[in-house]
Amino acid sequence: MKKTLLVTLLVTTMVTGLFANGNKEESNKVNETKPLTGNQLVSEPTELSIFLNFNNMPFNYEWKAWQAIAEDTNVSLKGVIPQSSSNEEEAFNLMLSSGDLADIIGYKDPAVLEQLGRNGGLLALNDLIKEYAPNLQKYIDTHPEFAKKCYALDGNIYFIPKDFELKSAEFWWIRNDWLQKLNLQIPTTVNELYNVLTAFRNNDPNGNGLKDEIPLFDRAGYKMPDEYLYLWDSSTEFYARNGKIEFEPMEENFKVGVKNLVQWYREGLIDPEIFTRGPKSRDILFSGDLGGCTHDWVSTGNYNKNLKDSINGFEVIPMAPPALASGEVVERTARTPGAGWGISYQCENPELAIKFFDYFFSQAGSDFINWGIKGDTYEINDKGEKYFLDSVLNSEKGPLGYLRGYGVQYRIGMCQDADYEYAFMTDIGKVATKMYNSNLQWYRDNVPPYLDGAIQLKYNADDEAEYLRIMGSIRPYVAEKFQSWMLGTASFDADYQNFISQLKQRGIERAVEINQEAYDKYLGN
Repeated sequence: MKKTLLVTLLVTTMVTGLFANGNKEESNKVNETKPLTGNQLVSEPTELSIFLNFNNMPFNYEWKAWQAIAEDTNVSLKGVIPQSSSNEEEAFNLMLSSGDLADIIGYKDPAVLEQLGRNGGLLALNDLIKEYAPNLQKYIDTHPEFAKKCYALDGNIYFIPKDFELKSAEFWWIRNDWLQKLNLQIPTTVNELYNVLTAFRNNDPNGNGLKDEIPLFDRAGYKMPDEYLYLWDSSTEFYARNGKIEFEPMEENFKVGVKNLVQWYREGLIDPEIFTRGPKSRDILFSGDLGGCTHDWVSTGNYNKNLKDSINGFEVIPMAPPALASGEVVERTARTPGAGWGISYQCENPELAIKFFDYFFSQAGSDFINWGIKGDTYEINDKGEKYFLDSVLNSEKGPLGYLRGYGVQYRIGMCQDADYEYAFMTDIGKVATKMYNSNLQWYRDNVPPYLDGAIQLKYNADDEAEYLRIMGSIRPYVAEKFQSWMLGTASFDADYQNFISQLKQRGIERAVEINQEAYDKYLGN
C-alpha cells in the first residue's frame, strides 16, 4: 500500500513540478571563468540541495567530513530534511507531494529510486556519466554486479548505488567459553548445532545454577525466520535453484525447517522473546551472560573486549555456517550493491552534480567518505596503509558511531573500502571476515540480490504494480502464520494445506512468474 501511494505521489509530483518549474530561470551554473585547482569541480563555491536520511540521520552539513569535501571540491550540500526528522519514508513522501524536489535524492529502497526515475523525477544519467564522470564510468565497466544494479530495464541509469568490496555480511557466532566449559566442539552440521544448543540449555554453562540460558537468538527479529530457516536451506522468500525461481514456503525444505524450528522453540533452544525483544537483544543477552549463539555482523566480536571485565572468560568466536543435510556449506546473507543517490529533474546543474558523484570514485573522494580527515580520524603508516587514530578506536560511541558523527560511510553512491572495515575490527572480527571472504564457495553463484532478506529484482512498471499488490497480501500472511507455528498457537501440520491454498488464492503463482521473468533478465537470458 505504501508503494502504491508513492506511485500516486510521483504522478502528482511530475505534474505539479512541471508547472512550478517550467519557467524557472537557470542559476548557480558552473562558473568556469577561473582556472580550477586540485580537486575543485567548480571555480566558485556552489551549493546543491540534497534529500538523504540514513539510519535516522538526515544529512548534516556540519559533519566535518562533508565540510572537508566542500573545501576540496568547492561543492557543498544543503540538506532539505529537518534534523529533528527521523522517519525517512514520511519525509520522502512529503517531498514528493510538495512537488519541490532536492537537486540530489537518496533513499533506502533502490526500487523506489528506480521508480522515481521511470516517472521522470530523476534524470537518466547515462550520457552525463559518459561525458563528465570518467571514474564512475570505469567502475561501472569493471564491476558487473554494480552495473546490473545501476541499469534499469529501460537501459537508463537513474541512481548510483553504494557498493562493497567485501562479500561477507553476517557471520555465525558462538560462545567459545561455554563450549570449553562443557567440553564441546564447534558444531559443523545442523545436527551438531542442535546438540550444542541443547547442552547450552540444559548444562548451565553460565554457572549460576539456573536454567536461564538462551542458546540461539537474533536481534533482527523481523528477518529471523529466514536466518534460521537457512539451516535447512529454506526461507520465507523467493529463491533461485538451477535457473528456476521458487517460493520457498511451498517447497519441501520449508516444511522440514519449520518443523525443526517448532521443536527447537518448544525445547527452549530459541529465544522465547524472539519476535518482541528487538534490536537490543544482543546487548541484553550477552551482557546478562545468557546468549549462546547468533547470526550477526562483525561488531559481535566487540563483546569480547566490552565484557571482559564483567563476565569472566567471555569469548565469542565465529564458526562456519553449519553444513546442510546434503553436506553443502551455504551462507545466504551477502552484500550486494544497494541504495544510493540520483539527480532530480529539477536540478539546474546536473553536470556539476554528476561530477560530484564521480568525485567519490576518485581516490580523494573515496578517502573522505571511507576514512574521514587525514590527521583527524586517520593516518598513513610507512607502508602506505591507512589506520584509524585512537580517538576513533576508543570512542565511547564505538568506531562506527564516531565516524558516522563525522559523516563518514553515509549512504551515497560509492564503494566501501575493505581496508576501512578491517581497520577498526577487533582481532576476532578480522578472523571472522577473513574466514568468510576466503571461502567464497559458501556463497552460491547466480543468486539474485536481496535487501534484508527480500528479493530485489527489477520489474517493468505494470509487473511491478501487480507484484507489489500480490506480495502486499502474501508477505504479512506468511509472517503471521510462521509466528503462530513457532509460538505454538497453531499447528503447522494442520494448517499447511490450507496455507498453500491461501497462497495460490492470493496470487503466488503469478508472483513466481513475474520473478522468473525478472530473474531471466537479471541473468541476461
